[in-house]
Amino acid sequence: MRDDGFFKNVVKYIYHRRKFFIYLAVVLVILSYAVFGKKGILQRVELEMENIKLKEKLKAEQEKTLILQREIQELKSSDKKIEKVAREKYGMVKEGEEIYKVVVDSTK
Repeated sequence: MRDDGFFKNVVKYIYHRRKFFIYLAVVLVILSYAVFGKKGILQRVELEMENIKLKEKLKAEQEKTLILQREIQELKSSDKKIEKVAREKYGMVKEGEEIYKVVVDSTK
């Protein structure tokens, strides 16, 4: 029975201060929308973090592009560079050269 009295008192308290609780409910709805909505704070934070990651990725890709552009310039201007790439990457040899393959026994 005490619980019934407690709940009655709570209902009376809310009823007498209903304007306050209506304002409180409106403020809570607006606040929850501002935090959890499609354009809310949480969404904004996620987008900012994604933006930072994408900027880092872009910077890394730009650095790779610069390295490749330098290599292209070297290949255009240096026959020695072309020869080096042909030998190392494609296993090409000059006419008359003999290639010796060294086999290392890994069991010893």
